[in-house]
Amino acid sequence: MSEFNQNPVEIALEKLEEEFADLIGIPWSGRRYPGCYKIVQKYAQTRLGRSLKDFSGLYTSFMDDAVSEEDGVWIDRPTWGVDWDMSILQKSDLLLFKVYDTEMGDVEKFNKRAPNHGAVYLGDGFMLHQLWQEDSCIVRLDVHYRKCCVGIVRENAT
Repeated sequence: MSEFNQNPVEIALEKLEEEFADLIGIPWSGRRYPGCYKIVQKYAQTRLGRSLKDFSGLYTSFMDDAVSEEDGVWIDRPTWGVDWDMSILQKSDLLLFKVYDTEMGDVEKFNKRAPNHGAVYLGDGFMLHQLWQEDSCIVRLDVHYRKCCVGIVRENAT
């Protein structure tokens, strides 16, 4: 399809898919780990020149200690279930999500649990991520994802 027939969102997505072609379509690996963290690691390695710690066997890759250890800074901690203003985002921000089904469990326990999904913000309202047992892809950071987002982390620039 030519750019003439596309809307601005389609054009932005097409450009991102070209820029990040090496990071999309990567098959899921592992039962749980590395899961979505694998694509975050690959992005950091190929785009930021950083090697992120291997958290194999640990469930701490998206918790406070891990963020601090990787020299990250919390930009915001949105409330789960509430939409928020995306204008605070910058390219390469790490987005942390809780994608649990609260109807299947105790809401109090849910609120205490660590985020269980991560993605990288690419700009223009898009993120790179990998859902359980799916290939990595670029998607819009739509209201569904924003309401599941519980953390925004940025590399410490100091």
